[in-house]
Amino acid sequence: MTRPSDSPAASGGFLFNVNLVFVATVAASGLGFVTAVLLARTLGPEGRGVTALYQAAVSLGFAFLSLGIATAIVYYVARRDFSGRQAMEAGLSVTLLATAIAGLGVAIAALAFGGRLADQDIPYWLVLVAIPALVQFRAAEAVLRAQARFGAMNLLEVSLPLSILGCLGAVELASGLTIHRAVVAWSLAFLPPVLLGYALLGPTQWPRRLAGRDLLWQATRFGTQGQLSNLVQLLNYRLDSYLVLLLVNASGVGLYAVGVSLSEGMWLIANSVSVVLLTSLTASDDANAARMTPIVCRNTLLVTAGAAIAAAAVSPFAIPLIFTRQFDDAVLPFLWLLPGTVALAGTKILAAYVFSRGRPLINAQIAFVTLVVTVTADLILIPLFEVAGAAAASSLAYCCSLALSAIAYRRLSGGSIAEALLPRISDASYYIDGLHSVLGRVRRSEART
Repeated sequence: MTRPSDSPAASGGFLFNVNLVFVATVAASGLGFVTAVLLARTLGPEGRGVTALYQAAVSLGFAFLSLGIATAIVYYVARRDFSGRQAMEAGLSVTLLATAIAGLGVAIAALAFGGRLADQDIPYWLVLVAIPALVQFRAAEAVLRAQARFGAMNLLEVSLPLSILGCLGAVELASGLTIHRAVVAWSLAFLPPVLLGYALLGPTQWPRRLAGRDLLWQATRFGTQGQLSNLVQLLNYRLDSYLVLLLVNASGVGLYAVGVSLSEGMWLIANSVSVVLLTSLTASDDANAARMTPIVCRNTLLVTAGAAIAAAAVSPFAIPLIFTRQFDDAVLPFLWLLPGTVALAGTKILAAYVFSRGRPLINAQIAFVTLVVTVTADLILIPLFEVAGAAAASSLAYCCSLALSAIAYRRLSGGSIAEALLPRISDASYYIDGLHSVLGRVRRSEART
């Protein structure tokens, strides 16, 4: 058994980077939360539902058209197979392709649904700005992440929700938010963070040309395998919103969007840990990765469960207070989402391990099974319980995802599922060591000043 002080999971560098990413994730999530409140209070349930559907469409467009380039960049740059410049050249090539395909999609949408979208006053053509900008943003972020430049990566990550909130807030103060103005401001807000990403990378890593055929094929071949998992997982996250629209109404989507955005706040720990863990595992050997993963996974589950219990206790009072009484009916869906939210926190850690071993298709297979469970449960539960049924279906699917990810972890590592999922009393030493590490850094900082 690895002693706590020797475990990579307990190393000062790993914990410091996790804490660094966690602070940035909290800041980004806080800004995103304020944005969600702003949209909900100004647009109401129906308007929030319409804008949520547009945002989901951009997310899905990015997932399909980016060809997993950010995933490939993290893998190949971390392994030093690609330089930063080569990665950004591949990213630029995919961006141009994504723009062309998005343009075709806009033309088809104009012919098929133009009148209906015009009635809703949705400037859907702005996906031609949002999707390419998002591809470039994620490419720059992936290079910084793969190079373990977590400070710069965190700055870039926070810049996106800050830009979105700033643009939406400026429009609200200047002329008042409408669905049309919200979509315009949200779409254009992606551009400043892209410029910041290039500034943080520096001119030595800017693309000089489009990627060569061999390099682009290598990146997109691996990237599409990894992105397949992300794409199916995104469908798990967002497809139920469209089913709520179909089986309930746009106001139901608005209520569900509030519950989802709040529940995703429970992933602050899991997202922060998985960002650092994936880079660390990808660059490490099999034995080190197998030792590190269960320690990180079970403690991430423990902390997320504690946060979920606290959130459940305050949600009946907090949601109506923050979002107005129009969103009273968002409380029950939020509560139903929490069990699955905790489960998916563990899935994120185990999926990072599977990916780091070069097996992204396993994650894709798990995500596909989870999607089948989601859609099946949605079609059964939404007609019976409406928005709460969609939330319960998601929780059921996310628990299924954790079970399958745990099985995959056991088969690849030979480790115990119980070791990965169930906390131990001995884990308290990691928290004590982490606290000592933080206090030591604070004391050294005070001494220097």
